[in-house]
Amino acid sequence: MAAPLVELTDAASVDRAARALFGSPLDTRPAVSQSYVAWRAAEGAPLTSILINEHSPKSDLDSLALHISRARADAIVITGKILRDEPRLSFDPRADPRWGEALLNWRERRWALFEPPWLLILTNQGELDFDHPVFHGWARPVIFTNDQAAARRLAAAPCPVVADAAPDIRRAIRHLQVSRGCECVSIEAGPSTARALYERPIAIKELLLSVYLEPSLDEHAQGAPLIKLSEVRAMFRSETSTVHREDGTHWSFHRFRR
Repeated sequence: MAAPLVELTDAASVDRAARALFGSPLDTRPAVSQSYVAWRAAEGAPLTSILINEHSPKSDLDSLALHISRARADAIVITGKILRDEPRLSFDPRADPRWGEALLNWRERRWALFEPPWLLILTNQGELDFDHPVFHGWARPVIFTNDQAAARRLAAAPCPVVADAAPDIRRAIRHLQVSRGCECVSIEAGPSTARALYERPIAIKELLLSVYLEPSLDEHAQGAPLIKLSEVRAMFRSETSTVHREDGTHWSFHRFRR
């Protein structure tokens, strides 16, 4: 089933793929949406974060789900750690010719977004490699950091640097909304950073969750245990989901909304 879903041609085909993945049309843009991938070994088992490396399970459908989320966002939030862990990370949908042009067409025709999204990099230490592809790619990088890091290490940054007295992910989102006019912010920060957004008042309005359903996962791809899917459901008022078999493995894709 994977091949037809990832071979997209125009905005209408993206709409169909999104509905086939998440079980409902992505016809709104929430103020704050999170995209996440996790492993669930068995029914009732806790979700476990998946480390993105050579040992992690590969899924075209999960990759497409992530790119669809990015394609409707005004801004994407990541951390400096993600750049260090993923030295070849790219946000350009055209990196995959099966869907790149269709996603850009969807971004323009469906959402009237004609500029690339902001890519906010949240960092406290300012330890960033400016040769990383994200500083020379499609998305527009902006660094959000503390006063000291901005002054010491980021003077040569090839992008805007925002110095904040007490930088955290909530203040980063607020900056994007107020100073850059972002109506839809997509969160791709890891669980240790994004966890604060689930504290009251809960900032996450939508969670797009990809779940690897096989009973085993290479230990080198296993991250921290998280919470049970039932606990996630208790946080949101609605859920739609689908299950897909891809290259012999099973994945479920969930859309939770508050």
